[in-house]
Amino acid sequence: MGKSAEYCITAVAVTDEGEKVETAFSNTVKVRRPRPSVHGGISIDAGEGVDSEDSEILEETDDYYDSERYAENTEEYSDAKESGYKNAVTDPVSTFSADVDTASYANLRRLIKGGDTISEDAVRIEEMLNYFDYNYVQPTGESPFSLTYELSDCPWNKGSKLMMIGVQGRDIPEEKTPNSNLVFLIDVSGSMYSNDKLPLVIESVNTLMDTMTENDRISVITYSGNERIVLAGARGNQTKTVETVTGMLDANGCTDGESGIRAAYELAEKYYIEGGNNRIILASDGDLNVGITDTDELVKLIEEKRESGIYLTTLGFGGDNLKDEKMEALADNGNGSYHYIDSAKEARKVLLEERNSTLYTIAKDVKLQVEFNPQNVKSYRLVGYDNRRLNNEDFENDAKDAGDVGAGHSVTVLYEIIPADGSKTGGLKYQQNTGKNSDEWCTLKVRYKLPEETKSRMISAAIKGSLYSPAEKMSTRMRFACAVTEFGLILKDSDYKGTASLSDIKKLLSGIGSKIGCSDDLEELVRLYEEKYGE
Repeated sequence: MGKSAEYCITAVAVTDEGEKVETAFSNTVKVRRPRPSVHGGISIDAGEGVDSEDSEILEETDDYYDSERYAENTEEYSDAKESGYKNAVTDPVSTFSADVDTASYANLRRLIKGGDTISEDAVRIEEMLNYFDYNYVQPTGESPFSLTYELSDCPWNKGSKLMMIGVQGRDIPEEKTPNSNLVFLIDVSGSMYSNDKLPLVIESVNTLMDTMTENDRISVITYSGNERIVLAGARGNQTKTVETVTGMLDANGCTDGESGIRAAYELAEKYYIEGGNNRIILASDGDLNVGITDTDELVKLIEEKRESGIYLTTLGFGGDNLKDEKMEALADNGNGSYHYIDSAKEARKVLLEERNSTLYTIAKDVKLQVEFNPQNVKSYRLVGYDNRRLNNEDFENDAKDAGDVGAGHSVTVLYEIIPADGSKTGGLKYQQNTGKNSDEWCTLKVRYKLPEETKSRMISAAIKGSLYSPAEKMSTRMRFACAVTEFGLILKDSDYKGTASLSDIKKLLSGIGSKIGCSDDLEELVRLYEEKYGE
């Protein structure tokens, strides 16, 4: 830019030279400068961009940031009842969708650092577990998944055992990653005004740009009172172009997320890459107040679009008015994942260090089902996944949507188990057994579809009591998962927290160090929680 002036972008790209340049490679913009107003445009080389005759100079808006509206905390979280113990005789089968979202952990970190009240609905233990890398073994066969399982004692419930299941997705070597067609859908409404929102969104977009190549496509759409194409079909190596247009964004106005979502899918379809990674990345606090605002109606809109082969990933920002429920629902039903960005460090983790997991789907509609053997299991409790539970018949129903898993992602699951006395019953696999399965505690099944397929595949494994190791011989990964879970039970003030305590968590974390990725972050968060909230 020529002069140092502050702009609010309301369309595509600007300059202060007073010139309007329309070409086949750019859109033209109208901008608003605080004082005085200047209208103009520059040519943004965006490869095969939107033709100039399709461009539109949009009117300036009188919308503004209403500070009083966002002064009170209006955060919203989904209300899911915590799962209790199930009788293995009368209810031997547990079925649920995979979940690789990590938003809950990062959002809880934000709340704890701020000393804020923590809603129990903000605590999703499965997302806390899946925030971390447990170094499970990579798959070696045709399946995109490997299965790991362990049995030990439950640290917070001395009368129970604990079963840990790890489902590890295959990673993709850098040279084999597909080309990407990414559409950044950025909320620039008034609620995105603060530094932990729009400025952090811009930094996050620029972080991801460091990984893009000339074979990738980048588009940017903003939405507030209405949607605007800021950049269409730029090459992935046009980093300066993206930095220029995103660096001029400003927050003002209401939030018409519906129109932005529709426009993002249209643009993603325009630059669709066959066999590539076609994905919308929605960056917002989720506070939609114009157009469709009801979560269920937004989900219906996303469900209509997801069959196009375009995925939707959501990134949550900021607090006070975070609509976590909407952001989670949009990602879950858009065949993507939901992450919360509370810092530049978290943006690097999600978009740079874990880029493959975030961007490249290796399996869709991933479901887990566990059938317990009542001969060895009296009752069981699935920890977390409270809003991921499925009916048992959904497991074999390929029309039933479930979670998608990215390259290198893992899904970690814990069950509390109360052992049985060994008496036999009648019923399913184990209820028809003749004694040959007497050491089996359960059978794990994982059903999934490859990204381009409509018929599911399945892998399974029998988990035996002989795997049991006492607490003092518990593996490092299981000790860490127990520490995460105990912390979640305390934060949630769970009815099932038993003897969970911060001192126990610190003992479990002792000596783990770098053996688990980001373990130091959990240690610091536990210390901070104790400092701000007490034991």
